[in-house]
Amino acid sequence: MKNFKVYLTLSDESIKQPLQDMIKNNFNLSENENDCDIYLTDDHTKKSTSATNMLVANVTKIPEFKGQADIEGFNHYVVYNENDFLVDRVKQALMRQWSLKKGNDNGNITGVRSLIPMDNVQNIQGIDLPIIKTFEVSDSRQRLKYAEELEKFFAQIEPIIGGQNPVLSQYAVEIQEELLMNAIWDANPKHEKKPRTVPVELEKDEVVKLEWGFNGKDLAISVRDNFGRLNPAIMSKYVKFIFKTGTPDFHQLGQQNVSAGLGMYMILQRANLLSVFISQNTVTDVGVVICLTKKKRAKTQAPKALDIIHVDKK
Repeated sequence: MKNFKVYLTLSDESIKQPLQDMIKNNFNLSENENDCDIYLTDDHTKKSTSATNMLVANVTKIPEFKGQADIEGFNHYVVYNENDFLVDRVKQALMRQWSLKKGNDNGNITGVRSLIPMDNVQNIQGIDLPIIKTFEVSDSRQRLKYAEELEKFFAQIEPIIGGQNPVLSQYAVEIQEELLMNAIWDANPKHEKKPRTVPVELEKDEVVKLEWGFNGKDLAISVRDNFGRLNPAIMSKYVKFIFKTGTPDFHQLGQQNVSAGLGMYMILQRANLLSVFISQNTVTDVGVVICLTKKKRAKTQAPKALDIIHVDKK
């Protein structure tokens, strides 16, 4: 990855040095904005005409983005609420862009490997890590089966995460259910208008891919469909609501009856990362990360990030 050039221009000095250090250690920190693969900035008014534009934004800056036009031209953006959570998220985002440039999906563009580090092979408490489990969901009724299997998976990794955590286990099940319903019904033009109470059987080319990954610290869940119909404008419109709780803006969102925005809101309230990868009319891969071994801190909200990448956006 040392030949992958990243140009960094930041107005927030508090994040500049940590990101510079990370880029120098893993990539090539370019000093020329006209000679780079990634133009990385926290200013939504600055963009490159030749490189892939990546925006990093603290959630407090979201009100400055008045509409989708203000982030037009960005192929990838990461919204975060804690500086110490940002570096790992940007590193993972850059690794994803590096894999895209190479032109072959070696498992680092979509799926759990794109969400969390999975290269550190180790054995903890007699359990070989990392663990990756992949399933094909061809019938909506299989959701119950995979909910039960996910609960068993949590029981399997109990020795590593320090015992039972029924709250996080329940959060993971709820998130998986939301993601699967979106992929089975909403993403599929044949079924999007059908009630979710009506069972759906998927054709071979409609099968949804479900994946779990655990690296000893973090749990990743990825759900992928073959339609790529999630409108990136939805993400742009609702990003400012995602970190809010009990605000007038959130209540207005509910009154507008926008299920996609509410679903995203629910997911990120339960997860530490919500990742959305869109290749228009080809694939949508929505993933989450739940940090299982983080100690609770006296903060109003756990570290969270929203990572959105639209590979067809110019």
